[in-house]
Amino acid sequence: MVYLYLDPACAIFFKVHTGLIKLFDIPPKTVHKWRVRGVLVDEIKKIFFQLPEDSRGLYFPWFLENEHIVALAGQPLPAPSVRGVDAAVVCAWRFIGGSEADSVDEIKAVIAHKPDSEQDCHLLYSLLLSGLHPAPSLDLWVSFGFPSCRSHEEEMELARLYRNLIHTCTFKEFCDAYRTHSLPSLFNSKGLRVNNRVHFQSVLQAGWTKSVWYLKQAVAQENVTEAESNMVPAVLVDYGFGNCKIDSEKRRLWNVYRDFFDSPNGDPLALHEAALEGNIHGYVSTVVNGLQDPMFQRLMKNPYPLPEFD
Repeated sequence: MVYLYLDPACAIFFKVHTGLIKLFDIPPKTVHKWRVRGVLVDEIKKIFFQLPEDSRGLYFPWFLENEHIVALAGQPLPAPSVRGVDAAVVCAWRFIGGSEADSVDEIKAVIAHKPDSEQDCHLLYSLLLSGLHPAPSLDLWVSFGFPSCRSHEEEMELARLYRNLIHTCTFKEFCDAYRTHSLPSLFNSKGLRVNNRVHFQSVLQAGWTKSVWYLKQAVAQENVTEAESNMVPAVLVDYGFGNCKIDSEKRRLWNVYRDFFDSPNGDPLALHEAALEGNIHGYVSTVVNGLQDPMFQRLMKNPYPLPEFD
C-alpha cells in the first residue's frame, strides 16, 4: 500500500467548506453541486464577501491566495469510472496541457514511454494537484528534496511551494530543472524561498545522493519491516545496520537514528561528515542521550575513514 500525506491546503479548504455549512446553513449537497458545476470558488467568494472583513475568519485570506487549488478540486471527474489515482493522473495530464479527450489508459500509455525523469514529474504533479505530497515510502520523497524538511509541517510547506512553482512555470521547465538537478535555481527564479535551503540543495545535488538522506528516509517510515527490507546498501554499510546480529539490535539502532532526526540538534549533514570520519557514535552521542552501552559503539562502526593511497 502507498501512503500519502494530506496537505494543509485540504484541511484549510475543509474548514472553509465547514464554515459555509455551519455559518450560512448551506446544505452540503449545494456545495457539492457548486463543485461539480465548476463554480465553487465564485460562490464561496460571493458568500464571504457579504460579511465585514473582520468577520470572515482566519482561513478565508488563505483561500483568496490559493483559489487555483480549490478550483482544481472542484473540477468534475472526467468519467464516472475514474476515481482515486486515475483521477489524479487525468488531472495532472490536463494541467500540463494534455487533451481532455484522452482516456486514462491512453494517458498512462503515453506517460509509460516518457523518460523516467518525466514520469517522476508527472507523478509529483498528480499528488500536488490532489492536495497531497510524497510520503517517505516513495522514492519521490528523496528525489524532490523532502528529507531536507525537519518536520511534517515543513514537508507540507515544501509541498505548498512546489504547488506554487508548478503554477508559475511550464511542465517542460519543471522537468528540465529536475533532470539537470537545478530545481533550487528554478525556485529562486520564481521568487520562491525554500526553508533549510542548504539541506534542500544537498539532497538535490548532481552526482550521487548522500547516504544520510536514504537513512532519514528509512527511519521516517511507519512500516519498519518494509523499510528495512528496502534499505539501500550504502545505509547498511555507512550507518551500522550491517553490524546488527539480531533484530533487537537493529530496532534499537533504528530508534537512535529516529531520535536523532527528531531532535532540533540533529544535523543530517554533520552526521554524514561524522560517518565519513568513522565517528558516528561520538557525534550522535552529543545529540541523543543514553548511548553509553558498548553495544552502540560496536553497531555504529563503519569502514571509514578510508585509507589514503599514494
